[in-house]
Amino acid sequence: MNWADFIVVGENIHCSRIVKRGGIKTAALPDGGEAVKFTHGDAERFLSVPADWERRSPAFAEGKIKHVALAIYQSLHGTDDDRATGEDYLCYQADRQIAGGATFLDLNVDEYSMDPAEASEVMAHTARFLSSRYDTPLSIDSSNADILRIGLRECRKDIKSPMLNSVSLERMEAAELIKEFNADVIVNAAGREGMPADAEQRMANFREVVGKLESAEIPRERMHLDPLVLPVSTDSMYGRHFMEATAQAAKEFDGVHLNGGLSNISFGMPARKLLNMVFMHLCAEAGTDGGIIDPAATPMSAMSQLDPESEPFKLAKAVLTGEDMFGMEFIGAYREGRLK
Repeated sequence: MNWADFIVVGENIHCSRIVKRGGIKTAALPDGGEAVKFTHGDAERFLSVPADWERRSPAFAEGKIKHVALAIYQSLHGTDDDRATGEDYLCYQADRQIAGGATFLDLNVDEYSMDPAEASEVMAHTARFLSSRYDTPLSIDSSNADILRIGLRECRKDIKSPMLNSVSLERMEAAELIKEFNADVIVNAAGREGMPADAEQRMANFREVVGKLESAEIPRERMHLDPLVLPVSTDSMYGRHFMEATAQAAKEFDGVHLNGGLSNISFGMPARKLLNMVFMHLCAEAGTDGGIIDPAATPMSAMSQLDPESEPFKLAKAVLTGEDMFGMEFIGAYREGRLK
């Protein structure tokens, strides 16, 4: 696998992202306030938290700062200095993902506000801001088709096409946006009534949704099929199901791309970076040519350094393929310090 060709949808410009209050990524300000620390332009910077932030973001009372939402808020509503810092923070997040190999920058503002008018304003503002500053196209991500349209409308037309994230049998109404904005599209394997249980259900859903898209004259090269990654901490067979569906889809749907939220596989497990990297390796062997990941944490340059003969790789592979049921051997090795 040439990892330079891997289609990376960088997932970190999401309003759901949090840092822990009082943690290593935050700081106390001289006036008694709090801030999120970051480095931009070789200088340490501080994204300040407004005094009334808890009213806007209830997670603050639970010890969490939604840092991307905070940056967007400051870029829209802050004083001149705070507005500039909010913009620089968004650039900091984008720069790190692009440096790690991002092909698209995924933007999701769903958790910024429950008010549709405000969410629309925030999507338009943030998509316009990022699109104006980067040649890396955006992947517009939302559960609301109207918000998807607003984000796609703000994407630059003079660079590679944007991406729509996503369509499925349960949300085919978004499919009309693909042709309207000449977009690539994440096509996930969700059914009309929920998540697929195994590889066969994933394939059955793909057959139907791909057929609908082809009837709408959407070319396969614009489709990025996502068989849906679920965490192995929940079911030991979820990794195997995803890889089986990937291999079957690669064989059956010639010309499509294969993608997925690959870092979902490690939720609830230790040594997540190792699991994520090994899973990417295994998925690429199965036919995946892209993934929705955090390339700042898992840069493409690190993938070629994996050693499939090493003990950590083999232990991670056993978890991901269901051979190490419940990950007991992997967790034991982690506690013994053997996963380095």
